[in-house]
Order: sequence, then C-alpha cells, then structure tokens
Amino acid sequence: MAGIDAYAAYLPAYALIDNTLEGPPRPRGISRSVAAFDEDVITMAVEVARHLPRAQDRLLLATTSAPYEAKTSAGVVHEALGLDPEVAALDLRAHRSGAAALDLVVRAGGSAALADLRTTRPGAPDELAQGDAAAAFTGGSGRAAELLARAGHTTELLERWRLPGERHDRVWDERFTADILAAAGLDAARRALTEAGLAAADHVVVSSSNARAAAALRRALGAGSEAGSLEQATGFTGAAHPGLLLADALDHAEPGQSILLVSATEGADAFVFRVGDGVREARSGPSVREQLAARQTIGYGRYLRWRGLLDVQGPSRPAAPAPASPPMHRRAGWKYRLEGSQCGACGKVTTPPSRVCAACGIAGDGTAKVSLRDKTATVVSVTRDHLTTMPEPDVAIVVVDFEGGGRLSAYATADAGEITVGTAMTPAFRRMWTTDGIHNYFWKLACGPRPGKDTATDGE
Repeated sequence: MAGIDAYAAYLPAYALIDNTLEGPPRPRGISRSVAAFDEDVITMAVEVARHLPRAQDRLLLATTSAPYEAKTSAGVVHEALGLDPEVAALDLRAHRSGAAALDLVVRAGGSAALADLRTTRPGAPDELAQGDAAAAFTGGSGRAAELLARAGHTTELLERWRLPGERHDRVWDERFTADILAAAGLDAARRALTEAGLAAADHVVVSSSNARAAAALRRALGAGSEAGSLEQATGFTGAAHPGLLLADALDHAEPGQSILLVSATEGADAFVFRVGDGVREARSGPSVREQLAARQTIGYGRYLRWRGLLDVQGPSRPAAPAPASPPMHRRAGWKYRLEGSQCGACGKVTTPPSRVCAACGIAGDGTAKVSLRDKTATVVSVTRDHLTTMPEPDVAIVVVDFEGGGRLSAYATADAGEITVGTAMTPAFRRMWTTDGIHNYFWKLACGPRPGKDTATDGE
C-alpha cells in the first residue's frame, strides 16, 4: 500500500488584509498569510516537519523561493531536524514541485516539506492573492490516507516564471493560460477517478497558480461552494499550496471518505486518496483552520519593511557579522539542533555545550548531548533591544530556563509587551540576519508550550 502516515501544516501568525498605506483597512473578503521578517522557506519547513516522525529514507524540500541558489536548502532543514546522515536531503524547485514531492513520498516513502514565501511587487494585481505557508507529509502504508490513484498531464506553458537573480514572478495574461491549465487538470482528474473506480470524490480540492483555472476546475469537478474559502484567507501559497489544501481536507474528512486533489500548474497532477482510520492521530500540531483563527493582522507598511520592499533608515551601527563555515560545521549540534551537554556527575545541562559542567565544574568525557529544541522553557528575564538591525523598532531578548535543565539567552519572536517573567516559551528556528551573502540561522523563542504530539524523539 502507498499513502500518508503523518502530516502537518504551518501558517505564519500574520495576515495582510489591506494593501494600502493610508486610511483604514478596506474589507475585501480576501487576505494573504504573511511570514515574519525572520522566516523563510527553511524556517517554515523546519517548523512544520520538526514534530513528524523522523524521515528514514529521504527528505524533500519543495519550493519556488529557496534562500540559496546552487546550495541545497534541504540540507539546513535536515541538520535542524537532527536526521541521520544516511537520510538524503534534496531540493525540488518550481511551481509543480509541491505535487511532485508529495507524489514521491506517498509512493516511495520518506518525508516531504512543501514551503513557499511569495513576494510580488508592491501594488501588483495579485499581491493579496499570494501567501506564505508550509505543509509536510510522511509517506507510508496509509494510516492517514491511502493513495488509490494518481495521474499526471504535462504541458509546456509560459504562465509564471522568474529569471535567475529576479525576486518577483512574471505572469502571462491569465485569460490565455486558464483554459489550458483547466483542460489539463480535468484530464488528469478524470483519469485518476477512473483508475480509482470512482465517479466522484467526497472532497475535491484544487490548487492552481492561475485563479481562473482553479475556479473552473472546482465548478467542473463538483467542489462545494466553500472549496475556495481557504485560498481566499491565505492566498495561493506556491509549491506549498497543494499540501496545505490536502492537510485542510484531512483535518475534517471522515475515515473511509475519498479526497480528490488536483494541482494545475505547468500541466496537472491529480491524486485520489481514501481517508484512513488513523487520520486524527496522524496530524501533528493544530489544524489549518485553528491556525487561521489565531492569526493577527499587520499593516501594509510593516509588511513592506519585513519583505525589504520599503527602504527605511535603520540604527547607526555596523551590520551583524557574517557566520563562517568552519565554526558553523564544528558547532552544528548547538547552532542547528540546540544541543546542550548534560553532566554525567550532577545531571545539569550546560548551554552552549562544554566538556566542563557549568554547575559543578567537573570536566570529563561523561557528558551527553541533549537537544532542547522540543522542550518548553520559562522566562526568567526579558528586555528590549532598541538598536537591532532587524526591520523592527525594537525586539525582545529573553533569558529562559528549560524543563529538565539548561538556560538560554535568545531573541523572542513575540513583542516584548507580550512576554513577562514566567511566560512559557518554546524554541523556533529562525533566520537571524544575512551578511555577505550568508544567512545566519539559529533558534529564537516563541510564546506558548510545545505544540503537537510527542511524535519526535531526540535521537542525538
């Protein structure tokens, strides 16, 4: 059997509902999900995949907006997740990569993280129709969903593209490309349903880089009137979109029901799943709709600053130093996996890791590595940094003590006004800054206890 054993979805905590700099927000019925200034494809992939069962064969990262060219971004995700070196880490690029990654892990095993950060030019017609999100799936025997059939249709089409070095997609007139993508999607969907022995599916979800094609496919395939409601709330999330829609369908589908997933971009891919008896236990973390309800809105000016689309005066201080390759490699356990050293004599945890225990002062080889990334911590001190080089007027720095031992001083993802002594926080992998073409990743602290179920183990 081929199918999905575990899944998760991640929506950033922010939403943009109005893209005007002046005046009150204008309700339009649509919004886009917005990743914070310290989030990118890598950090969202880590967040969505970190509590799924460990990948045993391969880890695939599907995206259109990788932070590096000519370097495997999945390798950073692999390191932050603490996977064994034997697990291959591969990038898949372009808009169709999300469906391709899902197809590979469902039929061949492994894990796939689908993540994208979408940026348009300010004021672009589809600025509110693009969004940021991630989804992750672990392939297996079908505890969450069994794959009944799949079909593909490849069409060479100049629809969305971006030249090397460019930041924003170029888009051809959607009126021309919509009919082509809708025809490809309908062909793939009908062949998949025929192979599965079904006349129709209980749930139909459609992802397309062309909004007209998506609407046409929903009508042709009999999707309900609410089928496009999620996309109206998040925007089209690129390579992550088919995974996000599938995760939402699995959230509310009942065991035994069927799901037809159609992804129409550069052709089409169609999947027919039967929901498994273990679908409720297969989800890690909150549902998609729960994350939608928890979002907070941000202003257009703040969004532009976060994206680097608005040039603002920063503090008069030197840029943060760029990380170097040798110490990043030597200290990978601390930098990427947040490992401390646990003393064999007194049991206390020292951070950063050291051969000398910070508590009892004993040095020796009896220390063991322990990861703090999935543990809950309690704030013992909080302060504000008003001279940060980040695109915010000030950021919070907290000192926390972890359950089971270990102390960490780090930036917080939340505003300082939301944090007090005693606040529960958990580590969140984020991009600190970029200097000399090198992205510096490390762990910040997010408000709230550790989400999800204990499906992951430290294993280091």
